[in-house]
Amino acid sequence: MPELLVVLVLALVVVGPQQLPVMMRKVGQMMAQARAMAKDFQNSFEEIGRETELSELRREIEALKQSNPVNEIGGELNKAARAAQDDDIRQLKMKQVEKDQAVLEAAKADKLAALEQADADTSTEAGEEAATGEDAPAPQKHADQIKGR
Repeated sequence: MPELLVVLVLALVVVGPQQLPVMMRKVGQMMAQARAMAKDFQNSFEEIGRETELSELRREIEALKQSNPVNEIGGELNKAARAAQDDDIRQLKMKQVEKDQAVLEAAKADKLAALEQADADTSTEAGEEAATGEDAPAPQKHADQIKGR
């Protein structure tokens, strides 16, 4: 405050009492302009800061959109579903192979039983023919060849 009084007294001496009110008005206007310029400068920096924050927020939002957890979870669920489906298909194929093997085994057993029956029938006939003196029939030879005798 004492500095302001010194400045006022000096201005009164230098400018004079008649020009002092005009000069004070001009000084006030200059101070108002300086304050307005400082305020504009500050506002422009704040605006730049807000724009920077907004651009960062936009980037973050875009990154979140691209790494959407729902899409990631959906992708994982699709992978799991495909794996489960592949397992189901594999199990069905294994069951079909087992059924086919069982059918083949049953067919082999039926064929072997039929051959053994034919062999037994032939043996009975051969015994009767041996008693009569005839040769063994060809089906017996064929059955022996299939069995590997």
